[in-house]
Amino acid sequence: MAAQEAQLNVFVAQADGWGGEIVAQIPVAEIEPAAESYNIGGVRKVSDYDDWPKYYYWDQIVELKAEGARAPSEVADDLEPWLEGQGWERNEESEFPPGERSFERDYYRDGYHLVVEVYTVPPPHAQKLAFMIVTPQTDPDRP
Repeated sequence: MAAQEAQLNVFVAQADGWGGEIVAQIPVAEIEPAAESYNIGGVRKVSDYDDWPKYYYWDQIVELKAEGARAPSEVADDLEPWLEGQGWERNEESEFPPGERSFERDYYRDGYHLVVEVYTVPPPHAQKLAFMIVTPQTDPDRP
């Protein structure tokens, strides 16, 4: 269990670091100052029946200014080359078809899964993007 706890701590630090880097790509001037934006993720058990294995997810919603320079879809488009440069690979085959109010893009890197959800409802509704990074599951047989 100590090995899994240590492994989980590494996963948490990696996801938190990458998440912060992703959000930092959106200029503060484009973000709605009144909207709270912070990590709402946490650790989860893989099964309701066992304490281990566990995984971590980093989850943050960023609200853009309604009168901002870019719509959420434009931010996602502009972010894609940066993500690819950081080693994230998009997998369009794993993505669901766009919905009425949003669409998602799936990226993968070193066993981590990044979901970028783009809300497409025009102003006066909030202009939001949601980012979620899901770590691999802990495994006592992994170094």
